[in-house]
Amino acid sequence: MFLLHGLMFEAKKHIVVRFDNDERKYKVAWDIIDKRWDSKLKTPLHLAGYYLNPHYYFANKSEIEHDGSFRAVVITCICKMIEDEETQDIVIEELNMYQDQQGSFGHEIAIRQRRNKNFNPAKWWLNHGTSTPKLRTLASRILNLTYSSSACERNWSAFEEVHTKKCNRLLHDRMRDLVFVKFNSKLRNKRENKNRDPIEKEVDDVLADYDNEFITGKEPTTEANEEQEKAHEDASEEAPNRASSSQGQAKRKRSSRPRKKIKTVSLQSLMAMRVETMPQVASSSESESDKSPSDSGEE
Repeated sequence: MFLLHGLMFEAKKHIVVRFDNDERKYKVAWDIIDKRWDSKLKTPLHLAGYYLNPHYYFANKSEIEHDGSFRAVVITCICKMIEDEETQDIVIEELNMYQDQQGSFGHEIAIRQRRNKNFNPAKWWLNHGTSTPKLRTLASRILNLTYSSSACERNWSAFEEVHTKKCNRLLHDRMRDLVFVKFNSKLRNKRENKNRDPIEKEVDDVLADYDNEFITGKEPTTEANEEQEKAHEDASEEAPNRASSSQGQAKRKRSSRPRKKIKTVSLQSLMAMRVETMPQVASSSESESDKSPSDSGEE
């Protein structure tokens, strides 16, 4: 946090040198940088980190104090990060000591170390900010901040929870406000329950609204859907019973059909029928043998 603003100033100075101090040339590049920088990288924490970095502050002290915006954002950070009014007044008085290099800030070792560009200003405050203990704590908190994209990723996940398939026609302002409420409610909950162990007891939502999908991130099931699900479950349970009952009814129908009676013939009747058929077969064979010579002679 303590390097970005100062390095951006140095980069703009290098651009001026590269274009031979021709304003018509470097002004185009500066406009591109300022368009993104003014909207993203000029937050109170960025400017406060530049102000509390002794390497940049004392080298450009007259310009920084003449601007006034750096001092204003430092006071904004003091009011936002410190809730006690008495402590706020003490930090403002200590800030004047830092500006005038009083106390431990005027030591020769402190002046020599702040001239080194590669030093760590957060550690410098811990070593040489003993005469301003409240301001030293605030400066260490600001200068130890690091850049990360995790907050942006969490914000995108919050947008995905709000912009669901069911609510996909929200206007941009409406959706942004809902994400703001959802995300900041989580931050507020963490701040209020800072000393609570989340493993021992489950932390409830701030609004305690489990039916609101904009807060919980889950789509609620309506009564009609629940009834359909219950009817579907009942139908799936009754399906095997119906199949078994239909199979039982089919078996009963099959069993109720009358069976065909099979005629039984005794062995004696079969023998009698064979004896009766034998003379007829013999007579037919004799008649064929009598007719065969005449037929051969005629041929």
